[in-house]
Amino acid sequence: MMAPSKLKLMHQYTAERIGREHGLMILTAISTILVSILLAGCSSSQNLSAVYVLSMYYQIPGQTAVATQQGTSSTHTNIANMVATAVANSTPIEVRAGYFNLCVRRGNDQWECCRDPSALQIRLSDADPLGLIGIAGMFRGNVILPWFLILQVVLHLVTLSALAAFSSWHEDSPALSLFSGPSLARTAQFASGAAAFFALLSALWQHAAASAVQAIIGATSFGYVVSKTGAAAMAIGWISYFLLLFVFFVILMMRRYWQNLNLPACSSDLGMFRSKQMGDN
Repeated sequence: MMAPSKLKLMHQYTAERIGREHGLMILTAISTILVSILLAGCSSSQNLSAVYVLSMYYQIPGQTAVATQQGTSSTHTNIANMVATAVANSTPIEVRAGYFNLCVRRGNDQWECCRDPSALQIRLSDADPLGLIGIAGMFRGNVILPWFLILQVVLHLVTLSALAAFSSWHEDSPALSLFSGPSLARTAQFASGAAAFFALLSALWQHAAASAVQAIIGATSFGYVVSKTGAAAMAIGWISYFLLLFVFFVILMMRRYWQNLNLPACSSDLGMFRSKQMGDN
């Protein structure tokens, strides 16, 4: 039977270890939820319609802007006439693009969100003279890539599974320890590091793609179309990356620390290990 002092030391160590691992699991779970919200952006939910990568809407430029842009090309004149006619005859639309859906609304109406923009293009053609719905559909389908985020979620689940295995401990059986189970430790470290890498790629690609399209639209629409990147989507992408990077480095540092201590693989040997360490000191 295990001595009380050894049992106390083992319980103290296990509580500390499980506390750390549970903290990492919580951070990984938060990152998973954030990425899921990003992927589900531009859906029917009123809150999720605010999570978008790119937004576009029509406006009539002020007199100063018009004067500076009059180089007076026929293209500028045609765009001005089309937008002015659409604004005069109907309420102009705003379009938002997410990873899987588009959201469209007239003025302050409710958002209409769907995956296939063709029906919306036909029904709202009078309010969309420059085809913003089609542009948003091409941006969603050909420019932004959801696969980095999907792979990131898979790696989140691998990390969570490994961390859950680390924290499984029974008093009467050998414990699965993060620092004495090399295969589990390597799995958690690799999965969290790979997830952080894909989170970085996704955030950089999303930012670069949205900014490039925003600049192109601004230069070619002569100020009659305003585009902006989604602040919520950008924030979610970067927060997810930093959370995963933190998890990766914590696992790396804890592995190295406890490997240097040569922590025993069995919980039943932990008391003897602690007593020996105290005796050496």
